[in-house]
Amino acid sequence: MKRNIREVIDYVEEQHEGKCKVISAKIEKSFDDLDVEVNVWNVKTDKEGDWWVVEGEDLPMNLYPQEAFYMTSDEAYSFHVGLMRRMSAREEYQPEDYVKAASLGIEITPVLFRKLRNISEQIEHAKEIEDFQAIGVQCREILIELGNAIYDPAMAGQEEQPQKSNFKKKAEFFTRFYLNDSDSSDYRSYIKKITEATWDYANKITHSQNTTVYEASTCIALIISLISLYENIQHKIYDPISQFICKNCKSKKVTIIDDEHKEDSIVTKLYIKCEECGEITEVTFKDNEYGRIKYIIEK
Repeated sequence: MKRNIREVIDYVEEQHEGKCKVISAKIEKSFDDLDVEVNVWNVKTDKEGDWWVVEGEDLPMNLYPQEAFYMTSDEAYSFHVGLMRRMSAREEYQPEDYVKAASLGIEITPVLFRKLRNISEQIEHAKEIEDFQAIGVQCREILIELGNAIYDPAMAGQEEQPQKSNFKKKAEFFTRFYLNDSDSSDYRSYIKKITEATWDYANKITHSQNTTVYEASTCIALIISLISLYENIQHKIYDPISQFICKNCKSKKVTIIDDEHKEDSIVTKLYIKCEECGEITEVTFKDNEYGRIKYIIEK
């Protein structure tokens, strides 16, 4: 059923056990693309920050912290509807399918994929607080495993090596190592915020006495998304062509037509042709000061 403003205010204050007061609440955006009206409310409190509250016909109401997840109203809507659909389709639910769908088809390392599949299956049977706390613990362990999977000691440079379980530091070194150019500064900033928020939320689930299946599901979804994010960075590094734009017409529709390589088959130069205007660009591969490949576009 559709909620009114009083119900939304009461819901937010009850979820915080009366520790805050709602100072404003308004519908930020409404959606009807699924043949039902769904509203995303922008709710501000005096002590507990700002929240998205999503509600609509035949959908349970839930809230999402704006600051922690860095969500827009559109993302909160998509996130909520996806969780609700999954909860309503338990009988046909396959954890493996959920992980693949949530990760947008990005390949995930076998160890992490297995662990994600396990906790996605556990959420379907979780009932007690201890069940949800156990899921939080496993989410945190998966993040530590992710840190170990993406990190190489060389990434720290001259800095002190992070402890084995220091996921956030390893993630920071990894991001800085691969995305060190000035054009990636905003990208690095967003990744850092999402990484820290996901780690903090997994820790919150681990100790919370008020967790429901929705918060635990949110935590799992964040973990899957974060793993996909780091997999995406690796794909970006090994897919230099995706970064090029035709110097003549600015199109990104380019095709490799030839290459030059050393005797050991390491490519040193590519010849790329624009599908729009036919411009041919030479791309030279060289090591930079970090010992990694950089790409120099030449005519």
